[in-house]
Amino acid sequence: MHGKQSNRWSRLGLVSVLALSMIAGTACSQEADGTASEAGNNKTPIKIGVVTSKTGALESYGAQEINGLKLGIEYATAGKNEIDGRKVELIIEDDAGKPDEGIKKARKLLEEDQVDILQGTASSAVAVALLPLAEEYKKIFMVDPAAADEITGKSFNKYVFRTGRNLAQDSATGSKYMVENLGKNVFHLAPDSVFGKSSAAAWKASIEKAGGTVAQEEFAPQNTNDFTPYLQKAVQSGADALLVSWAGAGGATLFKQINELKVNEKIKVTTGIPDIAGIKAMGDAAVGLQGMTAYYSGLPKTKENDWLVEHHKKDHNSLPDLFTAGGFTAGIAIVEGIKKAGSTDADKLITALEGLTIKGAKGDYTFRKEDHQALQPMYIVKLEKKEGVDHLVPTLIKEMSPEETAPPITVGK
Repeated sequence: MHGKQSNRWSRLGLVSVLALSMIAGTACSQEADGTASEAGNNKTPIKIGVVTSKTGALESYGAQEINGLKLGIEYATAGKNEIDGRKVELIIEDDAGKPDEGIKKARKLLEEDQVDILQGTASSAVAVALLPLAEEYKKIFMVDPAAADEITGKSFNKYVFRTGRNLAQDSATGSKYMVENLGKNVFHLAPDSVFGKSSAAAWKASIEKAGGTVAQEEFAPQNTNDFTPYLQKAVQSGADALLVSWAGAGGATLFKQINELKVNEKIKVTTGIPDIAGIKAMGDAAVGLQGMTAYYSGLPKTKENDWLVEHHKKDHNSLPDLFTAGGFTAGIAIVEGIKKAGSTDADKLITALEGLTIKGAKGDYTFRKEDHQALQPMYIVKLEKKEGVDHLVPTLIKEMSPEETAPPITVGK
């Protein structure tokens, strides 16, 4: 890497792009009043129904989360995959990233499979569509990795808990850094989706709080193949920095075109560290890029993450990825919640989970009572080359505490 390029990229910041599956809990026998019987008195399996993207633009995210969920349950049950003598079973359904399909699959899980806990999904749009079902059927919905703020904000209901970070946590982590290092005038490019609109709102608020301004927002269709017009607008806007928030298959094309068009030579570019495939798409031109991320396997120094890395390598011959850690932590949260409640009954689980701190992949995750959003560590990182690794490696600059990255409470707003 030439010094000029390295210096250029070292000025870059980073906004997280990111984007859950759906869990359904205990298929236990029903008592006369129709409520779930206590976990310790019932030996029928606990069924966790997962609705996520097994196909479509977010397929890789769904796969990461499912791998993590299985390992999280294994870890929290000491390899037995049972709670109080009851086996834990997963029933996985594909929403293909489509809200209508997600609703159909969730109803199937709730009505036919008699699940007691929902967990999902890779798509924020699907997750938002499933929120009313959790309330209708009175089942816990453990959200990860869908990141739209409204899930634990204006669309929140008491049955929703989220181990995944939300977009306001991303922006709280990265905005101050971006304004101080890239300039105060920002052009924001995001997908025309629930995720993209929520991301834009979260970043606008946090950038303004940090003393900056979002001069222009552009929303590109999720299936965009040529980002040239949007990138040209950014260059011609006069903004100090181009902020990219993206989730899904188009991200690789977008970053490839940023490099091919040498956009970074005309405007400072900032984006979130994506999953490993996304890092590879950025190419070696991103050496030195600094910014925020929610997870990379080498960042947390916890026994939970050590276990996750070891067993993911063993099971999948690869490192856990961006959303594997979220699935892993969701699995732990579900198991620990059922253990504490002694039941899969939703009201008892709500009491058990509110304010609960669990040990997940990144360390302590605490479910805030007001909106059930898990407060958690986040990271400022720098991309570097490392011998023997086929992608640039996010190396730690600073770990941000759960308190430092706590998002505003927006329930009902």
